Amino acid sequence: MPHILDTLADRPAFSVPFPVTHSILAPEALLAEVLSLYGLDEQVSCLFLTRGVNDTYLVQSGTTKYILRVYRAGWRSLSDVLYEIDVVRYLDQRGIPVSMPVPQRDGSFVCTLQAPEGLRQIVLFTYAPGVELDRHGARDSYLHGRMMGAMHNATNEFTSAQQRASLDLTLLADQSLQTIQPLYTGSASDWAYLEELVECLRALIQQLAAQGLDWGVCHGDSHILNEHMDEDGTITLFDFDCCAPGWRAYDLAVVRWCEGFYNMDPDDTLWQSFLKGYTEVRPLAEVDLASIPAFVALREVWHTALVASLQPSSGARGFERMIQRTLRLLREWEVKQL
Repeated sequence: MPHILDTLADRPAFSVPFPVTHSILAPEALLAEVLSLYGLDEQVSCLFLTRGVNDTYLVQSGTTKYILRVYRAGWRSLSDVLYEIDVVRYLDQRGIPVSMPVPQRDGSFVCTLQAPEGLRQIVLFTYAPGVELDRHGARDSYLHGRMMGAMHNATNEFTSAQQRASLDLTLLADQSLQTIQPLYTGSASDWAYLEELVECLRALIQQLAAQGLDWGVCHGDSHILNEHMDEDGTITLFDFDCCAPGWRAYDLAVVRWCEGFYNMDPDDTLWQSFLKGYTEVRPLAEVDLASIPAFVALREVWHTALVASLQPSSGARGFERMIQRTLRLLREWEVKQL
């Protein structure tokens, strides 16, 4: 019987390292090679928390907590990450509580390393104190609205030397359909419906934009779970990974999408509470309010594309079921809201 090593020796050589789509960086290596770049004085620990679009680690130095984000390879450019850091630091300077990027000893904020699948950026953030807001509570929805209004007010004059793709129709509509199509295996009639709906949404948004939709910095993923509230009632914003220039109504539509689109706010109590809080802090023009249903539908298309883009590392199983649910909900939303 041949020895297994002899058998392997007869085979063609494989790539070393073998290509991967997504790696999980070892916490021990991050401690030794990345976290050592920061001035964390006390004994430091690093715990892998979750894999999402990016990978998140909980870092603790003494009693102080931090969040270490390892961006997915190919997801963001260095300029994208530096734009995000500019936005967060600008908000902090204007009194908006945010999870802040922590500088390394040399003053830089971004570490870039070569992972097996490509370059990945790493940023250490302060931990947002407190606990999650109640996504099903009217009071917390109201407070969320006030915070989003304050954030939009604070960034009216924001500028950055860094380039960042806008949350425009190219990104939300065109690129989303291009990402979904290779994985779509449903009927031709359903795909035709999706294309037609996106074109209708495009035409409606273009028509409303011509009337002067509010444009400026958007959080980009402005649902209530990206905020913590401490014991004193102070709300801290975090996770600006999707921030970009865009229509402010899109930021509001993300809030509406999280609950209303999925039928978790049947009487609009949460939405009306959010709007009350927002409009107490920042005016909302009728044209912006009128555009929100269209942006809600476009957000669902974008989110479906996001899931499709993660397929190489998360798997295609369940995607067809998801797209069928998306089509059903879009049809329902179109009847009720558009």
